[in-house]
Amino acid sequence: MNQAAEAPVVTEAVDEEQDQNANINNNDDNPIPANMGMDDPRRNRLTPEEFEFGKQLKDAVEMMPDLENMTDFMYAQYGVVVKNDIDNAIRRALGVQEFKKEYKILDTYEEGCRCLEKLFELMPGQHLGFSFSQQEGTYVFAHDAPKLDSTRLNTPEKVDDWLRGGYYIHTAFCPDMDSIRKGIICLAECEGWDWTKKQDLKTFQKFFSELLTVYPFNGQLRLFHTSTTVNIMATLLRQILPTHLRSTFKTGLTFEGRLDEFFLVPDAKTANQRMLARLKATLKRRYDHEKSFSLKGNC
Repeated sequence: MNQAAEAPVVTEAVDEEQDQNANINNNDDNPIPANMGMDDPRRNRLTPEEFEFGKQLKDAVEMMPDLENMTDFMYAQYGVVVKNDIDNAIRRALGVQEFKKEYKILDTYEEGCRCLEKLFELMPGQHLGFSFSQQEGTYVFAHDAPKLDSTRLNTPEKVDDWLRGGYYIHTAFCPDMDSIRKGIICLAECEGWDWTKKQDLKTFQKFFSELLTVYPFNGQLRLFHTSTTVNIMATLLRQILPTHLRSTFKTGLTFEGRLDEFFLVPDAKTANQRMLARLKATLKRRYDHEKSFSLKGNC
């Protein structure tokens, strides 16, 4: 297995100074590039349509007493994902707001790091790798589906910790507008996955209904080494995913060996420490961008 040739490449996140209005794509002569490096400041540019929708959503939210104001970055994030559907964006924003209140999420980098650490503790062996793919121009997340054992969430506190970790890992998946636009590439190793065992469907229903269907993100879902049972489950799961994610749900993919053999090098402990460090670095990148991002001006 040629790991050097195939492995997605990532470098650690670095602080970057950025003009607050560098996110605006002001004219058609300076389009958003199709593929940019992880540190390219143009990754936070918006199309004129995304920019205008972000401003319209901001104006609408500021008139709604039941919906808290958001950052300009978050308004733009809805603009990139939802695309010109104000009612849908408001519905989802209300859902995210309710989720954060119920699970007492502060939405800070420091809390996010603690929640990610807890997420790894709750599901040992599930998380395989996280990196930036220069070829794809976006981030890649890999996990081992059979290690997703909901029976480990045997107290209400553990369920809450798992859901909080889910919020922050999705926030880390969205560090800049181009990553949000292209979506996280999620690779799932499914060999040995028996959906009838080690699963509490009520817990997963909470994850899907309370977070996954409302949080504004794009994704490309790729399932490897799926059995007939998993293919049937995936067909059912596809029906409850947000519409824009359904077409990206690919099953029956193959690889030369299980994905854990590829990602967990030189050993599982080192690989997990590396992955957690990269998630934290990308989460910091997200919050740094959120502080500097602005929808002021005209597109």
